[in-house]
Amino acid sequence: MRVQVTGHHVDITPGLRSFVEGKLEKLEEFYPKLRAVSVVVTVEKYRHTAEIHFHADGVEMSAKKTTKDMYASIEEAVSALQQQAAKRKDRLHTSAALRRTAAHEAKTRSRATAKKGAAEEAAVPKPKVVRVRGNSAKSITLDEAIEALEESGKQHLLFRDAASGAVQLLFRREDGHYGLAEA
Repeated sequence: MRVQVTGHHVDITPGLRSFVEGKLEKLEEFYPKLRAVSVVVTVEKYRHTAEIHFHADGVEMSAKKTTKDMYASIEEAVSALQQQAAKRKDRLHTSAALRRTAAHEAKTRSRATAKKGAAEEAAVPKPKVVRVRGNSAKSITLDEAIEALEESGKQHLLFRDAASGAVQLLFRREDGHYGLAEA
């Protein structure tokens, strides 16, 4: 980590520099790959200001605090940076955890529906074809077939057309008319 300490209207003593570097070590807990940290300390009358900027992998944060004591200003600025770093790291972990949880739930849901679908398919028996023996198709005209369909009350009637000899299916439509299908 490269630390640059600059002073405006104040001399940077070795004690002040070591204090700043010691406080900045706490930031390395959150971002072990800290690249550059710049600290600007300023004194104007009774106001002592510490402004800290740091650059880590893709992250830039800064904090500026002013108090009556230079050391207190530095501590407060470092504390503010720690809060920012913790909040950012928590947000990243939380959002990543939510994405992982959502993906896990979606995968579990899809597996459950696949198992449920397979179980339902296994539970529902396949329909069987039941052969019904009846009279063979009678040779009648279309008008006679309509009368026979009306009398029977059924939905369809299979018959052989007397004129052509083709097998035809007469059925009731939902609109009240009749449909005729030829085989």
